[in-house]
Amino acid sequence: MQLVPYTASFESAMLPRIAAFFGFHHALIEQVPTEFRPAVPDDGSRQTLAEWLALPNRLFVIAEGDNPVGFIRINHRGPNVVWIEDVFVDEAHRGKGIASAAIAAVEDIVRNMPGCTAVCMDVSPRNTHAMRLYHKLGYTDLSLITLRKELAESKRGNDIDLLGMTFKY
Repeated sequence: MQLVPYTASFESAMLPRIAAFFGFHHALIEQVPTEFRPAVPDDGSRQTLAEWLALPNRLFVIAEGDNPVGFIRINHRGPNVVWIEDVFVDEAHRGKGIASAAIAAVEDIVRNMPGCTAVCMDVSPRNTHAMRLYHKLGYTDLSLITLRKELAESKRGNDIDLLGMTFKY
């Protein structure tokens, strides 16, 4: 596994992966099956890619040999914390340690950034596979908790108790 800084030569490989990434997360929220569905790049994916390429973001292609198999994006949020914003590995390559290796590579990059002392990431509580992976990799300190208020009918049917309060996820 290697991280390759994104260049325009990767655009055709990235656009369907961005669409698949958001399709996966939409399925988590909508409680529909989450299996990978090939997606056709649309204007939304191209716009997202443009936003991800704006500073202070850094976008990397996750590659196995010469083959792109995913991506990881980091963002500087303040002088000493870097956030792993998005991680995606193609379904056919999951379960092989690729995401773990990509996260470790990002951690090495951050360790070499002057003044950076931490790496953070957000994760949907429904994405239990990712939560287990991140926990296994040492992401065990709570930093922030994002609270959400649904303005339409909530599709979140699961409850969790945290600090004596009940939340839906």
